[in-house]
Amino acid sequence: MTFLAVAGGFAAAVAVVGILIGPFFWWACGGDIRRCRDWRTVRGQAGPVTVAAPVLLRIGVLALVLFPGAFGLYHLVDGAGYDSWLYGD
Repeated sequence: MTFLAVAGGFAAAVAVVGILIGPFFWWACGGDIRRCRDWRTVRGQAGPVTVAAPVLLRIGVLALVLFPGAFGLYHLVDGAGYDSWLYGD
């Protein structure tokens, strides 16, 4: 039960960070967005941001989808009766 609560909280935090920082990096790149496979073409000190922008945004959206599931499972297990198979040991 604790694991589900921690996983849900972590997913929520990752979603917030990814969804807030990803678009900012995307805007800062000025349209020069690259895929992860284009990592070899990155030059300069600010180049990794061109790869990090879509990665952060995708991870943020994925975490945004996953955290309600983890919290939902947490509440389902928390509300299970003592003699239920969901209760565990």
